[in-house]
Formats: sequence, structure tokens, C-alpha cells
Amino acid sequence: MDTKQGIFNLAYRYTRALSRWIKAGRPVRSNVETKKIFEIFCEPCAAYDAQTSTCRHCGCRVSPVTAAPLNKVAMATEECPLGKWGIDNE
Repeated sequence: MDTKQGIFNLAYRYTRALSRWIKAGRPVRSNVETKKIFEIFCEPCAAYDAQTSTCRHCGCRVSPVTAAPLNKVAMATEECPLGKWGIDNE
């Protein structure tokens, strides 16, 4: 995400995700669910960058503890771009 194109795409995707989340009434996953998804799917994934707590595939922040909207895993309207976790398979 070091090019201007990457930054604009990241901002666009985040804005869309935030809009979906707000329109849905700001639903959040519980701390237990967030931690479980992160530990099972995100942390061991090759796309996870532990230094920046981001997904290299989509550029979003993912964490076992950070609250929404600063954590894609915590926003119940969002899912993994690689299909590892999602809205229906929590």
C-alpha cells in the first residue's frame, strides 16, 4: 500500500466498509468472537502483518482486542477478503 493508487484504494474500501457498518446500526462482534476469529484465521495467515497489525491482502487493521471501527474483525458487517471468516460463519 505504498503507492498513491494503493492509498486511495485502501481509503475507498475503508469508507465503504464504514458506511455498511453505520447503515447496519454499528453491529459489533463480541470480544470473545473477535479474539477467536483473529487467533484462528488472521494471526496464522500468511497475509497478516504482525508489525502493523494489518492484512496484506486488503490493507485493513485486524486485531484480537481493538474495538470497531478500527478493527475489521470487530465490525460484524465485514468479512475476510480471502473467504476465511465472514458474516455467516462466525
